[in-house]
Amino acid sequence: MKRAFRSASLAALFTLCAASLPALASEQDWSADQQAIADLLSNGPMGIETDFEAWASEYHDDWTVWFAGQAEPRAKIPHMQLVRDYIDGGARVVSYEAEFADIAVLGDTALARFNATEALMEADGTPRTVRYAGTDYLVRVDGAWKVRATTVAFLPEDAEE
Repeated sequence: MKRAFRSASLAALFTLCAASLPALASEQDWSADQQAIADLLSNGPMGIETDFEAWASEYHDDWTVWFAGQAEPRAKIPHMQLVRDYIDGGARVVSYEAEFADIAVLGDTALARFNATEALMEADGTPRTVRYAGTDYLVRVDGAWKVRATTVAFLPEDAEE
């Protein structure tokens, strides 16, 4: 009985402490730079069917993407061509949601860590959901933030938080 009471008390204490801690990436506490980065990244690939070039321009000319498990990162031009071919083939982005873990800014560089969910419609009409954890390294170029490097780790379909 004492042990059950002690466990329940500890669980309640941890819950109370966790609830009282400030959120690491609380949007209301973000700086102007953090908010600008969140705004840039929050749309993800939404709208690429109608304005692919605008979406692609958010990425630095020397941008690379590395998918966890691959031997090397992929450069911007071949990656963007794969995405363009996928969209031109009839696939479309239905929705995108990013939940930021944090956005750390240091001068003209920044690191954004987030979990994302993309709902896609394949060319054959089959729905597809992609969940991943992403890290974007950003640089400020002529006053605007550009994604310079991205790391993507796909999450298991049954992972729930």
